[in-house]
Amino acid sequence: MPRLLIRRLIDAVPTAILPMAAGVGLSALVAPQPDAATALLSGLAVTLLLTLPSLAVGTALGALAGAWAAVAPRSAGGLIGRFLAGAGPLLPGFLLAAVAALAVRAGASAAPLGLTALAIPAACQAARLSRPAMERALGAGPEGGAVRMARGLGLDERAVLRHHALPQAVAPVMSGLRAAVLAAVVGAVALESLLDLPGAGALMIDAARAGSAAGSLPVLVALCGLTVLLGALGLAVRDWIDPANHSSTPYDGA
Repeated sequence: MPRLLIRRLIDAVPTAILPMAAGVGLSALVAPQPDAATALLSGLAVTLLLTLPSLAVGTALGALAGAWAAVAPRSAGGLIGRFLAGAGPLLPGFLLAAVAALAVRAGASAAPLGLTALAIPAACQAARLSRPAMERALGAGPEGGAVRMARGLGLDERAVLRHHALPQAVAPVMSGLRAAVLAAVVGAVALESLLDLPGAGALMIDAARAGSAAGSLPVLVALCGLTVLLGALGLAVRDWIDPANHSSTPYDGA
């Protein structure tokens, strides 16, 4: 594993683990249920299993679609990237979670719909950030400076796009992942509550409905720690793929 990735994780993990540990400890001390700490630990695992794959898949597909929208805007992939980049504000995670809940009650499978509902907002934000970044990486002109340079030097255009332009397009996506993480966690809370999933978000909503601050506050603290952890993973990946960290050449693509 790259050294920069390990260093970023070592720096960030304690900051994320402490709130989660504090939330579990508070649950054991003040929550009315005797097994509240164990329930919170298992709930955090469920929330992580909901948010992490959704963020990873949605961000990866959205970044690729947005980058392709800059390379070939009139192609099928380019049209998808342009649609995702423009539809982000219209597709919040909690609204998609409500739609998924209605579909599940109508007989649809909960797991794929839930993951899709959380992945779409991440894909929209990734496409919105990667498209202009890819345009900057390619340079001016309809084909882009990087493609013309590759042709002039007899290089493989796909290799130039893959190794030069695409990392510069993806780096800003990972830098802006905190907003996508927050949206995914909020969407997961809504999804767990609507679908009666045993996640940390459902535990917090149930405690809030019962008027129990001692039951909801520890879960909120733990969810904040989970949000920080997911954001730190995104920044670690950003540092790993950012060309500025692999070259002494000045870089302004992020």
